[in-house]
Amino acid sequence: MRLRSLPLLALSLGLAACPGNEAETDSTTDASTAGPTTDEPATEGTETAGPTTTEDEPTAGTTGEPGGDLNPHTLGDHASQACQDAMAGAAAFFAATADADAAGATAAYTDALKVYVQSLDTANMRDDDSAITAALADADGPGAALAEGHLYTSLMFHLRANLSAVETGAEDKYAAWDEAHCVWDGGLRSLVERAQAQGWEGAGDPMAADIDAAFAAGHDGISGEAPATAIDDWRIPPSKQIIEKTLYRAAHRDIVGQAIGASMAMDATPAARALGVFGIVRDRLEGRNTPGIAVIEGMLAGDPAMISGTLIAIEMDKAFAKRTRNYADQAFMEGLGIPASYKGAVEGRTYAKLIVAGMGSAMMNTEAYLSDWEEYAELVRTGEDEAAAMEVSQRLVDATCAYQTALGIAACTGSDDEM
Repeated sequence: MRLRSLPLLALSLGLAACPGNEAETDSTTDASTAGPTTDEPATEGTETAGPTTTEDEPTAGTTGEPGGDLNPHTLGDHASQACQDAMAGAAAFFAATADADAAGATAAYTDALKVYVQSLDTANMRDDDSAITAALADADGPGAALAEGHLYTSLMFHLRANLSAVETGAEDKYAAWDEAHCVWDGGLRSLVERAQAQGWEGAGDPMAADIDAAFAAGHDGISGEAPATAIDDWRIPPSKQIIEKTLYRAAHRDIVGQAIGASMAMDATPAARALGVFGIVRDRLEGRNTPGIAVIEGMLAGDPAMISGTLIAIEMDKAFAKRTRNYADQAFMEGLGIPASYKGAVEGRTYAKLIVAGMGSAMMNTEAYLSDWEEYAELVRTGEDEAAAMEVSQRLVDATCAYQTALGIAACTGSDDEM
């Protein structure tokens, strides 16, 4: 069942005049508060979330132009055997949780998979193994669904850690990139494919293809031999942002879709599924809409009949609209035509693809908005026309601030928390 829209969003929220460049902007790249450093249409009035073709593969090279394949290896060859073995177990685990089969999931959560999650807990200072085990101990459908989300969250944080290590100094960047690809291809892909097929505004949005393209593009930008591997700064950082933020987009779509399904069927299992997946984006709300975390978690853990998919979408979008705003003009502080600015523009563009589902429900022109983000990223990359970049940037600021106003945010911002 595809969940097309949240009509109450358009009915309950009004668009008003919004500030332009008065909006507050972060001066540094977006950073996670609970994990590794990180920081991703149709015609006006329609509800399509994104384009039907993959557009997020970054350009590369020493001047921002395509630079060819620098990598002598095949994507995935350097993933650990532990990851490969664990992902075989994950396939059985996710097959069981998809059927809300707690016994099957418990049987699959043993041996290589459990040991791998325990190792991720140690590496990333988390406790997902205990959370998975406790959820499975309920021995029912909601417990299996919640455990599923905890495993997805564990894999997501490990993916983020490995992508960050590639960018920030891992000696063997081939191994770190391929380990991230292993948990994507063997685990997180199933979440993205579900979001595309059944999530809110998922159909037609090529999220899995965007991630595959970014993994391939980033892999091509790694060169050298360990312990002296190197990266192409025009490819690795933008590819990292596309992968991470597209996974956030998939989680966002899945959470809202599961919440709608739970309230329609008055079923605790999809609510628990949404609650588990919320762990992937929970830290994205911290510092932007911290109060919204308790609202979402309380609703998903409570009576399914009282769940509002509209409210959950609004609470998440408050944070994501702020993060998107942060990158609408950041390039002018760093300078156009340099890798860091291009990375930020790509990050903003990918976050924008997340919030256009809500913008479409608020009757905003999402096609023009996404087109402006495409143009802005290219202008930032080339650095050849600052006046044109500023003009497009202003349109992005205005549209993003208009959506913040529709969400009930008092003053347009890229960083302020809700009170």
